[in-house]
Amino acid sequence: MQLSQLASRVFSCEPYGSLEISSVTDVSSRVSAGALFVAIAGRNTDGHRFVSQAVSNGASAVVVSSEVPPLSVPVFRVSDTRRAFALLCGNFYKNPAKDLTLVGITGTNGKTSTAYMLDHCLRACGIKTGLIGTVCTDDGTGGRASSLTTPDPSVLHRIFDQTKRHGCTHVVMEVSSQSLDQSRTAGIEFELGIFTNLTVDHLDYHGSMQAYRDAKLKLFSQCRKGLVNADSDYAAPFLACPNARSFSASHTADFRARRVHMTGDGVSYLECSPSGQREVFLPIWGRFSIYNSLAAIAAAECLGLDPDVCVKALSTFPGVPGRLEAVRSDLPFRIFIDYAHTPDGLENVLRSLRETTVGRLIVVFGCGGDRDRGKRPEMGRIATLLADLAVITSDNPRSEDPHEILRQIVSGVQGTSYTVLPDRTQAIRYAVKTARKGDTVLLAGKGHETWQVFSHEVIHYDEREIAREILKEEGY
Repeated sequence: MQLSQLASRVFSCEPYGSLEISSVTDVSSRVSAGALFVAIAGRNTDGHRFVSQAVSNGASAVVVSSEVPPLSVPVFRVSDTRRAFALLCGNFYKNPAKDLTLVGITGTNGKTSTAYMLDHCLRACGIKTGLIGTVCTDDGTGGRASSLTTPDPSVLHRIFDQTKRHGCTHVVMEVSSQSLDQSRTAGIEFELGIFTNLTVDHLDYHGSMQAYRDAKLKLFSQCRKGLVNADSDYAAPFLACPNARSFSASHTADFRARRVHMTGDGVSYLECSPSGQREVFLPIWGRFSIYNSLAAIAAAECLGLDPDVCVKALSTFPGVPGRLEAVRSDLPFRIFIDYAHTPDGLENVLRSLRETTVGRLIVVFGCGGDRDRGKRPEMGRIATLLADLAVITSDNPRSEDPHEILRQIVSGVQGTSYTVLPDRTQAIRYAVKTARKGDTVLLAGKGHETWQVFSHEVIHYDEREIAREILKEEGY
């Protein structure tokens, strides 16, 4: 591709417009002959330090936002290389997102479940969709595991290109606060943006709840229409955006859930919208499932789809990997795996399970290393208040001392209904051996993840496999 095409609406490239560019990257080690290297200043390193290496590796041109040493290739300066990189990646793939109907979902909790439910509804309406999120990426050929909730721009636009080539017309994607802050979705126009909620998380990155909120709010500046959870304490600025509509389970809203009823089989409610009223049943436990499914139905209606078809489809929704996922159904007690890794997420899932638990509620959980430390004592408090027994253990300690993480969690506990077992497998075994008929065991924090991250290694760790093996050892 000629540089003049690639740089269109990004920067002026004269007199080098005819220069042929083979690829665009912001990683100097990935530069090959003919590449355009974009130097980005990150938190841990600065790409401007590697411009000479990029040229040595074959870069034909470099884009920077600050001064660099003289180079043997053209250097183009822009004010924001993150934004420029996203726009360049879009141009490189000829902006396939413009030919797709995009739905972006942001919020602390509920993004993945809402995305899966909306994808399920779209498919029920005969629409071929792509899906991008925390658990998996599906470009129209089947899902594969994701490494980031919202991919790097070079990956994201490649997925859009593949999705379009595979005949998809719609893409449902989760949009993280970090990706918005880092302009990964710059230049992309969404048909609809959905805000699920905002609770304490990622403050190690954003610094404050206001900054965290403002990062998520950026999504709505890229959307033709918005859909907002009116029950969130942070809903107001999202509702103030043009063409924003609301959904709620407790307040007046454009889309409302009334007559909510929860059983051991799932949740049901009356969905009230501008198009009428419908009885909804979702075979997923938890009050949060009301919000996720209501958002999916409302989103489908905002996209002009038949809400009756969507409501019927949700009655057979198979669930989301790692989201209140049952380990086995033939036990005298229940075991669930859930991704709940924030105070709000843990509280929601514990309260939901309490409503359907005959015996005791046992939770196994930890907190990740190199992440928001402020939530650790709060999660300790919530677990010991809402569960009959909390088993506190490790969860991706990364570069931190696991024992220090556990100490911080324990600093917030209430009462004595807890035990500390640093080894996660031992913690799961203890919970299983302790469980009696009618009890519920929740393995919280890892959900869909199949790995555990330590300072020196990443190991395979699938809680489904671990739990089933322990159950087999115990004679179940």
